[in-house]
Amino acid sequence: MAYERGTGMVQTYAAIAGAVLVLVGLLGFLNTPIVGSTGGALLATDSLHNIVHIATGLFGLYVAFGLKGRAQIQGMLAFAILYAIILVAVLISPTLFGLFSVAANLPLHVIHAALAVAGFATYFMARSAAGTAQVA
Repeated sequence: MAYERGTGMVQTYAAIAGAVLVLVGLLGFLNTPIVGSTGGALLATDSLHNIVHIATGLFGLYVAFGLKGRAQIQGMLAFAILYAIILVAVLISPTLFGLFSVAANLPLHVIHAALAVAGFATYFMARSAAGTAQVA
């Protein structure tokens, strides 16, 4: 199938991003110095924010392992758009308009931006590779 050529990078990125997001979400419930609602946590999160990380991580894992071909590439676009929306929303309101009890901090903004940019880059590279495979 023509799309298989572009899906390897999508599967790799989505699997890594998804697994890390689920892990970060779970760690947030433990209130570690890295992730949590404690005052000194590097990544400031609360329970709802942790749930968002787990849910988006599961979506990333679904893109990696539940979708194939063109649907997987389109799933990567959806993941990138989702993180672009999350980035803009928490930049406008770090507490997500009062839904988060702990405001998103600068390291979280950087991570949200990186997830969006890397997601878009992966999508465009996969789409390009899939298009090249169709022509060949």
